[in-house]
Amino acid sequence: MPLPSLARARPSPTLALLLGLAAAGLLWHVTRYGPFVTDDAYISFVYSRNLAEHGQLVFNLGEKAVEGYTNFLWTVLLAALLKLGWRPESSSIVLGVALALATMGVTADLMGRLRARAGEAPTWSGWDALPALLLAAVPGYACWAGGGLETQLFTFLATLGLARYLTAGPSVGAGLALGLSALTRPEGNLILALVVLHCSIARLAGRRALLDRPLVAFGLAFASLVAPHLLWRRWYYGWWLPNTFYIKASGGAGTWQHGARYLWRFSSDYLIPLLVALGVVGLLLQRKKGRAGPGEWRLLGLAAVVLPAFYLYVASVGGDFMGLYRFALPIVPLVMVLAAAGLRALLSPLPGPAGAIAGAALLGGYLAHDVPVVREALRTEATVDRGIIDPPGYLRWYTEDRAAIGRWFGQHARPDDLMVVGGAGAQVYWSGLRSLDCFGLSDEYIAHQVPPVSNRPGHQKYAPVEYQIARRPAIITSNYYAIAGAPVVRPDAPTWRARGYHYVSVQIPGLSSPWYSFLKRMDRAIGPLPAVDPDLN
Repeated sequence: MPLPSLARARPSPTLALLLGLAAAGLLWHVTRYGPFVTDDAYISFVYSRNLAEHGQLVFNLGEKAVEGYTNFLWTVLLAALLKLGWRPESSSIVLGVALALATMGVTADLMGRLRARAGEAPTWSGWDALPALLLAAVPGYACWAGGGLETQLFTFLATLGLARYLTAGPSVGAGLALGLSALTRPEGNLILALVVLHCSIARLAGRRALLDRPLVAFGLAFASLVAPHLLWRRWYYGWWLPNTFYIKASGGAGTWQHGARYLWRFSSDYLIPLLVALGVVGLLLQRKKGRAGPGEWRLLGLAAVVLPAFYLYVASVGGDFMGLYRFALPIVPLVMVLAAAGLRALLSPLPGPAGAIAGAALLGGYLAHDVPVVREALRTEATVDRGIIDPPGYLRWYTEDRAAIGRWFGQHARPDDLMVVGGAGAQVYWSGLRSLDCFGLSDEYIAHQVPPVSNRPGHQKYAPVEYQIARRPAIITSNYYAIAGAPVVRPDAPTWRARGYHYVSVQIPGLSSPWYSFLKRMDRAIGPLPAVDPDLN
């Protein structure tokens, strides 16, 4: 089904005003969280820098290439901008916010097109801004517009692909958008599969052919982007799947428990069941009265396929350890479009301004519900969910500390020093040192040979001490006993001395704690810390 001509479309001044209000609300909401760049984003920044400056999409220059990122398109895009002189720690924030705003525009455009009959021009109204207003009120949508991660790029491309499918069917445009989403995150392949499933169900229900030229063009458009990347990955990295998959897909029953709790917290904090219910009830009543447009009915069917399947997948991988549910965000725009379409069906028939007043009251109630969610997210101290879900306030504090530590090592360590870390983000990026990530995201041996020791997403595996020592690192900061508030005598110090390492403590500018303790190889001098003779100590 072709898109209606934009030349015949009728814009709405009210819609423009409300979209401007939604954009301003989102920008204000983003400032509540910093904006900040989280530690994990710096993993991609390391890859981007090595690609831009050395032409190698690797974590450690001079070592075997390992795909320790899960966001190819985002990493390459940041590398391209770095090549132009725009550093990723700033470009990632600007891009994230711009893409969040663009997604809000896509939802408004989709709302107007859903009502249009075949061949009719869309007629936009103020109601079409409702998904954007709801998205601006979602704490995680604003928080992860910053964060430095690929969340908003993936969300934008997935939303664009779903919107094109809803308004134009399985088209080349929809296939290309979903193909780009799959290059951004692997879950784009899942969304493609769910769209094909919905299309097949709809065609069977309508007794139409399962395969035709538009569907073939849709699939070929998707494959034209995804297949070359898959072959390149196998050639460049030696595996069909990213190294991160073998880390994150290694959990057991505890992973499902973690994922179920994650999904429950996400659903209750963002009122997802209520929003979905409003959409379903409103569109069913609209259908019963014979007023539902064909696009609105397709929206209900697509949501019935995509939402439960995608969130079941989120639960199956344990969700995420980062607060405000960035892993569940990419199809929240679909939830908001569904809710807005239902609310429009329920409230727009009310006399006079009653419908608009009721809609504003519901939006205000949603904002009020978010207040404690935001308050909890801004906390930097430990919470009841620490170790399971880290609030963004804590993630920001953690990243700032690791950045300070990384700068200190970058100033004092030798270029050929190897550093063992428990967080392969800001500390590695700012130090510029080759590093072993103990969680194995960028290490092939840990990903494929080490059994899981945890159900925490992204932290399921951990490098054995023997493997760490075998790499002969100059610095070990992964030992959880290594970080201290002040110099202390460690009970395991003799064991480490026997291996050629000793505890040292330094004061690092910008660190939240005045002292930082770590393990140093005894025969190496690092800044003010001299080498020592193991036989004399």
